[in-house]
Amino acid sequence: MAAFVEKHRKQIFWIILAAAFLAILAYNVLTPYMSDDYAYAIEVRKAGSIWDLVKQQYGEYLSNSGRVIGQFNVRLSLAVPKMVFNVVNSLMFVALVLLMYANISRKKKKDIFVLLLIILFLWKFAVSFGQTMLWICGACNYLWGSVFILGFITFYRFYLNHPEKIRRPLLLTTGSFFFGVLAGWCNENTSGGGLLLVLLFAANFWWDQRKAGKRSLYPFMISGVLGMCCGMLGMISAPGIRNRSDTMSQGAYTGIVGLLSRTYKITLSIRELFWGVILITAVVLVLLALQKKLCGWRQIRRSETVLFLIGALATSYALAIAPTPADRAFFGAGIFLFIACIQGIVDVADQELTIKAAKYSLVSILCAWLFFTYLDQLVNLARIYREENERVEMIKADKADPEGDGIVVVPQLREAFQSPYSNAHESDLQDDKDYWINLFYEVYYDVGNITAIPREEWDELYGEDGQ
Repeated sequence: MAAFVEKHRKQIFWIILAAAFLAILAYNVLTPYMSDDYAYAIEVRKAGSIWDLVKQQYGEYLSNSGRVIGQFNVRLSLAVPKMVFNVVNSLMFVALVLLMYANISRKKKKDIFVLLLIILFLWKFAVSFGQTMLWICGACNYLWGSVFILGFITFYRFYLNHPEKIRRPLLLTTGSFFFGVLAGWCNENTSGGGLLLVLLFAANFWWDQRKAGKRSLYPFMISGVLGMCCGMLGMISAPGIRNRSDTMSQGAYTGIVGLLSRTYKITLSIRELFWGVILITAVVLVLLALQKKLCGWRQIRRSETVLFLIGALATSYALAIAPTPADRAFFGAGIFLFIACIQGIVDVADQELTIKAAKYSLVSILCAWLFFTYLDQLVNLARIYREENERVEMIKADKADPEGDGIVVVPQLREAFQSPYSNAHESDLQDDKDYWINLFYEVYYDVGNITAIPREEWDELYGEDGQ
């Protein structure tokens, strides 16, 4: 078996990647519009051109959010058929996998073990998968944003590791600046963590090159950092950020007490969201220390495990500046933590049978978990998709009925179908016609008012039993 895998390593690598694309594509197809998707869709359908979308985004920049890149991608995604987004979003997932793979050093060529670990970690440990990977508004800000940020880190590291491949310094310097602006303008805390990582890698490069008597500074290194700083400045200086922060911080603790309170809550969130990965990382760090790979200062400062771990912590605790972050705000921190953990697993020498068994057992256990979980949740997503389509048809039927009164009562989603891979239940319609998501539906479908009641109650009143 081992000989077969080695012989066909390249083919197996690409088969796994293709399977990862198809797996996430199926989940994307079964994820309907939900939550804020409707609010943005209402605006987007008023736009007659790309320029109109730009003007809408500028208005949002002034009033609500500085995340120009992510929010504009939301508008573009809602301006095209949902299937287009499904394919592009699935490609973004694959891009994230490949970028994480590119940031793992000292792996084999077409390393199947590393590729599987990355895919499995994302499915098992990614924060709020349904909100950050599948929901249009969430995916464009968190999944796509992480791709842009990690893409810049990968680009930056490549030229630090291969300065001899710099052929056109001016073009590289200019491109590094604009790529940095893109990466810096994605997400407040993840872009900040990305900037810190870039600075750490640049500092290591400068120190090592200086000690070796070689050139230690290149223009692209400076322009890239400046680009990220400009992007972040453009994002955090948005008038909409201040308006939103003022609203969210009402009634919250302020000053040093508020900072300590938020730091404590973030620590609890890190434990809750990443406890499994933290345990694995702790074991890995102990093994690396015992194997004399994390002893001296030089080893520690150059260890990608340590650097990405610092990036993950900084990305998490940067949230202490903002009031009450949602769990999905930790998504980027999770990506950095996964890279740190997987890099450590790769670096742990496995000459001993026990360690080798532990490595491959981890992958095997996670594969078994993913197989059963994927199928189970695929069914739940299909059920949610069916029920959502059923409700939409009810709304459209009432609107098309000449005798319809514009007052529509629909069933809520069954609680039994709730899935961690869907945001549908967290943003479900309510029995209050003035509830925020009800209002989005009413405006989007142009009906008088919509209310939703539990499925059992709806069946009794309006279903076959109630006829």
